[in-house]
Amino acid sequence: MDNGQLLQLVGSFAVGGLVAGGAVYAWAAKRIKREHERVMHVEQSRQLGAQQLTQARKQVEQLQRDCHELRLAVRPAPRQAPAPVAPLDAAEAMRRYAEAKLQPPAEPEAAKAFKDTVVLPKSQY
Repeated sequence: MDNGQLLQLVGSFAVGGLVAGGAVYAWAAKRIKREHERVMHVEQSRQLGAQQLTQARKQVEQLQRDCHELRLAVRPAPRQAPAPVAPLDAAEAMRRYAEAKLQPPAEPEAAKAFKDTVVLPKSQY
């Protein structure tokens, strides 16, 4: 082997190494760029989720305040005490009791339009 061939061999190894290094660099840069985009997308999604959560909490708080105000607006007014009933004398009470006993019992309701629900034994279905 003379010096020319040796120089060509070393030069070809150097050029091959540079080409291989460039290919590895391009592959790694592409992959790193993809991973960086993925991380950025995840970070944006996280920030959007946090923002939506904050908005949802504010809406819940506003709804709770509105409900509280409506409850206060709809709260029934305090009732007045009923007027005291004058006590009945014994004769009036006996008369009302006797009238209630002498009245005929109320008539039963008209015939029902539908029969009551009846559970059938298993043998009938």
